[in-house]
Amino acid sequence: MLNICIVFAQLERETIQKRVTDAYYSRCLKGFHMSGQAPYGYQLEPTVVEGIRTKKMVADPIAADHVRLMFEMYAEPETSFGDITRYFEEQGIKIYEKSMVRSFLSQLLRNPVYAQADLELYEFFKSQGAAIVNDASDFAGTNGCYLYQGRDVKEDKDRCLKDQILVIAPHKALISSDTWLKCRKKLMANTTFQQGRKPKNTWLAGKIKCGHCGYALKATHVPNSTGYFRCTKRTENKGCPGCGKIRKEEFEQFIFSAMQEKFKDFQILHGREEKVNPKLTAYQVELA
Repeated sequence: MLNICIVFAQLERETIQKRVTDAYYSRCLKGFHMSGQAPYGYQLEPTVVEGIRTKKMVADPIAADHVRLMFEMYAEPETSFGDITRYFEEQGIKIYEKSMVRSFLSQLLRNPVYAQADLELYEFFKSQGAAIVNDASDFAGTNGCYLYQGRDVKEDKDRCLKDQILVIAPHKALISSDTWLKCRKKLMANTTFQQGRKPKNTWLAGKIKCGHCGYALKATHVPNSTGYFRCTKRTENKGCPGCGKIRKEEFEQFIFSAMQEKFKDFQILHGREEKVNPKLTAYQVELA
């Protein structure tokens, strides 16, 4: 009886999971805002779509200008993530009251929520294999777009748009489709390198911080040259004066010597020595 109850409980759980998933995609196809914080540059305001209460995104004047500046700068062929983050840090422009980092900028430039939905955008997503819900006639060039992850998307969703769901959103766009497509194609042409999950350049990785900002120090490795520890925040956007040039080999030796000095006062425990049993020795001799 208990096994039968467990089977029905599992069936009910799987049914609820499928219903929630179906409801999610049903709301996606209608262009609803699927909860969560609004993308940077927008604010949420209550609205009603098809008789259902939801929220609509409205442009934040100050943040929207920052978003336009990011896209305009990155649309230039020679501009990199580092150039934009350093410029924002030098001008004192904060994102959510923090310094902007490259990972945030990369995600923002990929989001079609800012782009004007016109025929150029329609043709681009169609060529990439995305599932477009609206007809081509709906892409009038005024509203933005929502991009939802499809049911069977298994590849890198940041680089591959195949089977992802594109829906025209009810809010107004901030960026022209031409500028957005320039940035998107530039991002697709970039080469990315996966960071190692284990420290390779130093055994102090993750254990030392910058004394000015508290960010981690990163070890730089240059073949046939001396490695250094550098402040991550200074490398990112020069928002910290940094800790100067700390030679990696000298600093590692300094830490290792300090650890040896600390351990001098501790007693080293050895394994117990086995005592000789005369009777056992006599029996072994007799047996031999």
